[in-house]
Amino acid sequence: MAKTKRIALAQLSSCWGCDQSLVDIHLRLLDVLPKLEIVYWPAVVDYKLHDLETLPKKSVHIGLVEGSCRTKEDLHLLEVMREKSKILVAWGSCSAYGGIQGLGNQWELKDLLNRKFLEIETITEGRIPDENVPEFLESIRPNPDLVEVDMILPGCPPTSDNTLDALLALLDNKPYDLPDKTVCDQCPLEREEKKIKQFHRTFEGKIDPTKCLLDQGYLCLGFATIGLCGALCPSKGTPCKGCFGPPPSVSDHGAKIISALGAIADMPAEKLREAFPDPIGSFYFIDYASSYLSKIRDKMRKDANR
Repeated sequence: MAKTKRIALAQLSSCWGCDQSLVDIHLRLLDVLPKLEIVYWPAVVDYKLHDLETLPKKSVHIGLVEGSCRTKEDLHLLEVMREKSKILVAWGSCSAYGGIQGLGNQWELKDLLNRKFLEIETITEGRIPDENVPEFLESIRPNPDLVEVDMILPGCPPTSDNTLDALLALLDNKPYDLPDKTVCDQCPLEREEKKIKQFHRTFEGKIDPTKCLLDQGYLCLGFATIGLCGALCPSKGTPCKGCFGPPPSVSDHGAKIISALGAIADMPAEKLREAFPDPIGSFYFIDYASSYLSKIRDKMRKDANR
């Protein structure tokens, strides 16, 4: 029998959807499970953090980390995974870019806590918990900014095919390179020269399922989003939200989107601004934490606390 490789799978602050995408490989798991020795996977087996901490350094061949570091406990787990893993994979867009929770970087931590536990409309007896809970970090940063990462596998979550292909490449000691193509390159819808005179919400009007959604005035971010999903959403009449993040050649996802929209929107700047009352939420849905804007705000926050 071929020698197995040890694998550890860790969850930080996340929805665990990346683990679900792995389980959703279904019968094709038979291609990989016999080649793996699972030494840590709390989502499926009752492992404790101590089980990971006591492993020898670099004794794990493949480490998959999903989620982002919202707490100091998350950061500790990430650092332990880095210490124990020969190859560490930022698994999913939360891990690679900070995820949806990274949108919280627009505000100070105290404001987030007050809103969540004291001010929200459904609260009756507000109290910020302070017992048996991990301490929050001031902001979220992409995991590759916190520790050295050997591979990024984006997606919210990555498709089962993405995860399987990456695992098979790692097991065979082959590279797994991200493509520099976009969702638009994979999309089957008909495209025309874009001169958009009005943007619509997805519930407005009637979408033509055969034509480019952006051409029809629906914000579809496939033109700036890495082509790993097979254009699952736009091919079914739903605009791409950019959840896989940018192609490798794009350094700031939202900046690329804003630049492109400025070129194709045939409307006054004020009307374009009114179309997107939440521009950060619209253009940095999954990766605000990795943006220049978030880094500038982080620097301002640190300078203010000196």
